[in-house]
Amino acid sequence: MIADLEAKARDLARRAQEVQDGIRAAEATVRSPDGWVTATVAPNGALRDISFSLPAEGASDAALGEVVMATVRRARAEVARQVAAVVEPEFGGTAAMEFITGFEPAEPLEPAEPPAAPVQSVDGPGPESGHELPRSLWCPVEAGGPSQL
Repeated sequence: MIADLEAKARDLARRAQEVQDGIRAAEATVRSPDGWVTATVAPNGALRDISFSLPAEGASDAALGEVVMATVRRARAEVARQVAAVVEPEFGGTAAMEFITGFEPAEPLEPAEPPAAPVQSVDGPGPESGHELPRSLWCPVEAGGPSQL
């Protein structure tokens, strides 16, 4: 009887450790469809890393913000699915599993459409502010010559 309980306790401890290890190993890295943003999230959905590869012609702050948020949401949804897959063998069909999967989106998140054309914005000093940039920092504009973006 005691040996049976000890064996069950060891098995339970082993399975608990497997679940913990599986959750700790869960990580999702997602790249936006346009390739502008790559986001990596931890098992709890916290942002671990984000990198950018913007087009040469630039992107508006609003467009970039939308792409960042959509990419992070997709990464979080993916890591939530990974965590649920780890926990499901032990807790499938229980209130605990319903709690864990309750944070997953009901439907798969579709990637955000990239903006049709990047919009350039002037955020730094320029002629209108009375602070001109040196010519070496100017960037070309498609048809209008150099710009001080």
